[in-house]
Amino acid sequence: MSKSITQDMAYRQSLMKYAEKYGVSRASRKYNKSRSYIYFWKKRWDGTPESLACQSRRPHSHP
Repeated sequence: MSKSITQDMAYRQSLMKYAEKYGVSRASRKYNKSRSYIYFWKKRWDGTPESLACQSRRPHSHP
């Protein structure tokens, strides 16, 4: 994976920082995103922008 930060990753990072500071409900109103969207990315976020990259939905194996 490249080390460049995409626009989407930067957006999610600012959203996560705002949610940490002011709470998920307030962040969902400000960024016009659902709380479940924020909790989804919050669960994945480890403090690095790389953790906010989209991951492939392709299955690892097929029976």
